[in-house]
Amino acid sequence: MTKREVLEKYIGAMQKGDNVALADLFDDYGVLHDSSMIKSGADTLHLEGKMGVEMAFHHKFGMNRGPFKITSVEYQDPDSVRYFISYGDRVYPVCAILSKINDKGLIERLNIYPL
Repeated sequence: MTKREVLEKYIGAMQKGDNVALADLFDDYGVLHDSSMIKSGADTLHLEGKMGVEMAFHHKFGMNRGPFKITSVEYQDPDSVRYFISYGDRVYPVCAILSKINDKGLIERLNIYPL
């Protein structure tokens, strides 16, 4: 799987609120580092491991009452995507950069930054 395909699946899982599909994109020791949430007053989210991603997003989708609203998805190059995400009643521009995937196409490092 290419980095672009992984990013497309990431966006799809986020839009569907599917924590299992999201976690399945990660290597057993993969890292999701999301500092975009600081714009909403929340702490940076740093998750390590497939199970950590699954559990955290099970909770996040539940607290959000479903998926996060993601709009205006624009793939910048093979390893990054920009989009708008809603945290509560506010919308924030972010960029997700897929730093590394393993030989099976699973995420080893995904960084999400506020714009």
